[in-house]
Amino acid sequence: MTHLVARVMNVSDLPVPIPRVWHLPQIDRPTGVPHRPVVVGRQAIFDRDRAVYGYELLFRAPGRLNLRIDLWNSWQQDRATEHVLAAAFFHGDDISDSRPSFVNFTRTYLLDPGRYLQPPDQIVIEVVESAHADWTLYERLADLKAEGYRIAIDDFVGTTSQRDLLELADFVKVDLRDVNARGPGLIDAARVPHASLIAERVETEDALLECLDAGFDLFQGHHFEPAKVIERDPLPAP
Repeated sequence: MTHLVARVMNVSDLPVPIPRVWHLPQIDRPTGVPHRPVVVGRQAIFDRDRAVYGYELLFRAPGRLNLRIDLWNSWQQDRATEHVLAAAFFHGDDISDSRPSFVNFTRTYLLDPGRYLQPPDQIVIEVVESAHADWTLYERLADLKAEGYRIAIDDFVGTTSQRDLLELADFVKVDLRDVNARGPGLIDAARVPHASLIAERVETEDALLECLDAGFDLFQGHHFEPAKVIERDPLPAP
Protein backbone atom coordinates (compact mmCIF):
# COMPACT_ATOMS: atom_id res chain seq x y z
CA MET A 1 0.00 0.00 0.00
CA THR A 2 2.88 2.35 0.57
CA HIS A 3 3.28 2.99 -3.15
CA LEU A 4 -0.26 4.31 -3.52
CA VAL A 5 -1.03 8.02 -3.48
CA ALA A 6 -4.08 9.80 -2.07
CA ARG A 7 -5.31 13.34 -2.18
CA VAL A 8 -4.70 15.07 1.10
CA MET A 9 -7.72 16.95 2.43
CA ASN A 10 -6.11 20.25 3.38
CA VAL A 11 -5.57 23.76 2.09
CA SER A 12 -2.62 22.82 -0.10
CA ASP A 13 -4.41 19.74 -1.55
CA LEU A 14 -1.10 18.04 -2.29
CA PRO A 15 -0.87 14.34 -3.18
CA VAL A 16 0.50 12.40 -0.21
CA PRO A 17 1.31 8.73 0.43
CA ILE A 18 -1.33 6.46 1.86
CA PRO A 19 -0.58 6.07 5.60
CA ARG A 20 1.41 3.05 6.71
CA VAL A 21 0.99 0.78 9.69
CA TRP A 22 3.84 0.77 12.18
CA HIS A 23 5.02 -2.47 13.77
CA LEU A 24 7.00 -1.95 16.95
CA PRO A 25 10.03 -4.25 17.29
CA GLN A 26 8.91 -7.66 18.48
CA ILE A 27 11.24 -9.49 20.86
CA ASP A 28 11.51 -13.28 20.38
CA ARG A 29 9.10 -13.26 17.46
CA PRO A 30 8.71 -16.87 16.26
CA THR A 31 10.29 -17.63 12.91
CA GLY A 32 8.09 -18.76 10.09
CA VAL A 33 5.13 -16.56 11.11
CA PRO A 34 3.62 -15.54 7.74
CA HIS A 35 1.86 -12.39 8.88
CA ARG A 36 2.21 -9.70 11.48
CA PRO A 37 -1.19 -8.76 12.93
CA VAL A 38 -2.42 -5.22 12.40
CA VAL A 39 -4.34 -3.91 15.39
CA VAL A 40 -5.96 -0.66 16.45
CA GLY A 41 -7.69 0.39 19.65
CA ARG A 42 -11.24 1.68 19.77
CA GLN A 43 -13.20 3.13 22.69
CA ALA A 44 -16.75 4.39 22.35
CA ILE A 45 -17.90 7.86 23.35
CA PHE A 46 -21.47 8.01 24.67
CA ASP A 47 -24.10 10.75 24.80
CA ARG A 48 -26.35 11.72 27.71
CA ASP A 49 -28.84 9.01 26.68
CA ARG A 50 -26.03 6.42 26.90
CA ALA A 51 -26.08 5.88 23.15
CA VAL A 52 -22.83 5.62 21.18
CA TYR A 53 -21.93 8.98 19.66
CA GLY A 54 -18.52 8.15 18.20
CA TYR A 55 -15.21 6.44 18.87
CA GLU A 56 -11.72 7.37 19.88
CA LEU A 57 -9.22 5.39 17.81
CA LEU A 58 -5.98 4.51 19.58
CA PHE A 59 -2.56 3.12 18.75
CA ARG A 60 -2.09 -0.47 19.85
CA ALA A 61 0.63 -3.04 19.17
CA PRO A 62 0.33 -6.83 19.47
CA GLY A 63 1.61 -8.09 22.79
CA ARG A 64 2.30 -4.62 24.16
CA LEU A 65 0.32 -3.45 27.16
CA ASN A 66 0.16 -0.05 28.86
CA LEU A 67 2.10 1.86 26.21
CA ARG A 68 2.77 5.42 27.44
CA ILE A 69 2.39 7.08 24.05
CA ASP A 70 2.03 10.49 25.68
CA LEU A 71 5.67 10.19 26.77
CA TRP A 72 6.96 9.34 23.29
CA ASN A 73 8.75 11.91 21.15
CA SER A 74 6.86 13.67 18.37
CA TRP A 75 8.28 11.40 15.63
CA GLN A 76 7.03 8.30 17.45
CA GLN A 77 3.65 9.88 18.15
CA ASP A 78 3.32 10.85 14.49
CA ARG A 79 4.04 7.27 13.45
CA ALA A 80 1.39 6.12 15.93
CA THR A 81 -1.17 8.50 14.37
CA GLU A 82 -0.27 7.29 10.89
CA HIS A 83 -0.70 3.71 12.06
CA VAL A 84 -4.15 4.48 13.48
CA LEU A 85 -5.30 6.03 10.19
CA ALA A 86 -3.84 3.16 8.17
CA ALA A 87 -5.20 0.38 10.36
CA ALA A 88 -8.64 1.93 10.80
CA PHE A 89 -9.34 3.07 7.25
CA PHE A 90 -7.16 1.01 4.89
CA HIS A 91 -7.18 -2.50 6.39
CA GLY A 92 -10.73 -3.73 6.29
CA ASP A 93 -14.29 -2.61 6.78
CA ASP A 94 -15.26 0.59 8.56
CA ILE A 95 -14.86 0.17 12.33
CA SER A 96 -16.56 3.46 13.18
CA ASP A 97 -20.08 2.47 12.10
CA SER A 98 -20.15 5.77 10.18
CA ARG A 99 -19.79 7.69 13.46
CA PRO A 100 -17.15 10.34 14.19
CA SER A 101 -13.67 8.93 14.79
CA PHE A 102 -11.50 10.91 17.20
CA VAL A 103 -7.79 10.60 16.36
CA ASN A 104 -4.86 12.16 18.24
CA PHE A 105 -2.65 14.56 16.28
CA THR A 106 0.56 16.32 17.27
CA ARG A 107 1.61 19.78 16.21
CA THR A 108 4.28 18.36 13.87
CA TYR A 109 1.80 16.09 12.11
CA LEU A 110 -0.72 18.88 11.59
CA LEU A 111 1.86 21.33 10.24
CA ASP A 112 3.39 18.84 7.79
CA PRO A 113 1.66 19.18 4.36
CA GLY A 114 2.98 15.76 3.38
CA ARG A 115 0.94 13.96 6.04
CA TYR A 116 -2.30 12.18 5.20
CA LEU A 117 -5.62 13.23 6.71
CA GLN A 118 -8.78 11.18 6.38
CA PRO A 119 -11.70 13.20 4.91
CA PRO A 120 -13.40 15.57 7.38
CA ASP A 121 -16.71 13.73 7.51
CA GLN A 122 -14.93 10.71 9.01
CA ILE A 123 -12.51 12.01 11.64
CA VAL A 124 -12.27 14.54 14.45
CA ILE A 125 -8.83 16.10 14.84
CA GLU A 126 -7.94 15.65 18.51
CA VAL A 127 -5.10 18.06 19.32
CA VAL A 128 -2.87 16.49 21.96
CA GLU A 129 -2.07 18.45 25.09
CA SER A 130 1.62 18.82 24.20
CA ALA A 131 0.85 20.80 21.01
CA HIS A 132 2.11 24.37 21.37
CA ALA A 133 -0.62 26.62 20.01
CA ASP A 134 1.22 29.52 18.44
CA TRP A 135 -0.20 31.49 15.53
CA THR A 136 1.09 28.96 12.99
CA LEU A 137 -0.85 26.09 14.53
CA TYR A 138 -3.90 28.30 15.11
CA GLU A 139 -4.02 29.26 11.43
CA ARG A 140 -3.55 25.66 10.35
CA LEU A 141 -6.43 24.49 12.52
CA ALA A 142 -8.60 27.39 11.35
CA ASP A 143 -7.96 26.36 7.73
CA LEU A 144 -8.82 22.74 8.52
CA LYS A 145 -11.98 23.82 10.32
CA ALA A 146 -12.97 25.89 7.27
CA GLU A 147 -12.65 22.71 5.19
CA GLY A 148 -15.10 20.91 7.45
CA TYR A 149 -12.84 19.23 9.99
CA ARG A 150 -14.00 19.18 13.59
CA ILE A 151 -11.47 20.06 16.27
CA ALA A 152 -11.19 18.53 19.74
CA ILE A 153 -8.87 19.72 22.51
CA ASP A 154 -7.51 16.67 24.30
CA ASP A 155 -6.89 16.52 28.07
CA PHE A 156 -7.82 20.13 28.73
CA VAL A 157 -6.07 21.46 31.84
CA GLY A 158 -6.33 25.17 31.09
CA THR A 159 -2.89 25.88 29.66
CA THR A 160 -2.45 29.10 27.70
CA SER A 161 -2.09 27.07 24.49
CA GLN A 162 -5.32 25.21 25.10
CA ARG A 163 -7.23 28.35 26.00
CA ASP A 164 -6.02 29.96 22.77
CA LEU A 165 -7.59 27.10 20.81
CA LEU A 166 -10.98 27.15 22.53
CA GLU A 167 -12.35 29.50 19.88
CA LEU A 168 -11.82 26.77 17.26
CA ALA A 169 -12.96 23.82 19.36
CA ASP A 170 -15.95 21.67 18.53
CA PHE A 171 -15.16 19.38 21.47
CA VAL A 172 -13.22 19.85 24.70
CA LYS A 173 -12.13 16.70 26.54
CA VAL A 174 -11.57 16.82 30.31
CA ASP A 175 -10.03 13.94 32.26
CA LEU A 176 -11.86 13.44 35.55
CA ARG A 177 -8.52 12.82 37.28
CA ASP A 178 -7.58 16.40 36.42
CA VAL A 179 -10.90 17.64 37.80
CA ASN A 180 -10.18 15.82 41.06
CA ALA A 181 -6.69 17.33 41.19
CA ARG A 182 -7.56 20.90 40.15
CA GLY A 183 -11.15 21.34 41.25
CA PRO A 184 -14.46 21.96 39.45
CA GLY A 185 -13.21 25.31 38.12
CA LEU A 186 -11.46 23.30 35.41
CA ILE A 187 -14.86 22.35 33.99
CA ASP A 188 -15.93 25.98 33.91
CA ALA A 189 -12.69 26.95 32.14
CA ALA A 190 -13.27 24.26 29.51
CA ARG A 191 -16.88 25.20 28.85
CA VAL A 192 -17.57 27.24 25.71
CA PRO A 193 -21.03 27.59 24.15
CA HIS A 194 -20.08 26.28 20.71
CA ALA A 195 -18.28 23.10 21.86
CA SER A 196 -19.41 19.81 23.36
CA LEU A 197 -17.79 18.93 26.67
CA ILE A 198 -16.48 15.36 26.89
CA ALA A 199 -15.73 13.68 30.22
CA GLU A 200 -12.86 11.19 30.04
CA ARG A 201 -12.07 8.44 32.55
CA VAL A 202 -15.67 7.94 33.64
CA GLU A 203 -15.15 4.83 35.72
CA THR A 204 -18.28 4.51 37.91
CA GLU A 205 -21.99 5.25 37.89
CA ASP A 206 -21.49 7.86 40.61
CA ALA A 207 -18.89 9.61 38.47
CA LEU A 208 -21.28 9.57 35.52
CA LEU A 209 -24.06 11.13 37.58
CA GLU A 210 -21.71 13.87 38.78
CA CYS A 211 -20.70 14.54 35.16
CA LEU A 212 -24.33 14.78 34.11
CA ASP A 213 -24.97 17.27 36.91
CA ALA A 214 -21.88 19.25 35.86
CA GLY A 215 -23.24 19.64 32.33
CA PHE A 216 -20.98 17.33 30.33
CA ASP A 217 -22.41 16.39 26.94
CA LEU A 218 -20.46 13.23 26.11
CA PHE A 219 -18.75 10.52 28.15
CA GLN A 220 -15.89 8.08 27.74
CA GLY A 221 -14.47 5.53 30.14
CA HIS A 222 -14.49 2.04 31.57
CA HIS A 223 -17.92 2.54 33.13
CA PHE A 224 -19.25 2.20 29.59
CA GLU A 225 -16.54 0.05 28.03
CA PRO A 226 -12.76 -0.32 28.03
CA ALA A 227 -10.77 0.34 24.89
CA LYS A 228 -11.02 -2.69 22.65
CA VAL A 229 -8.22 -4.04 20.48
CA ILE A 230 -9.49 -4.77 16.98
CA GLU A 231 -7.45 -6.94 14.65
CA ARG A 232 -7.45 -5.80 11.04
CA ASP A 233 -6.47 -7.43 7.75
CA PRO A 234 -2.80 -8.48 8.12
CA LEU A 235 0.05 -7.45 5.87
CA PRO A 236 2.39 -10.01 4.30
CA ALA A 237 5.62 -10.40 6.21
CA PRO A 238 8.62 -8.76 4.46
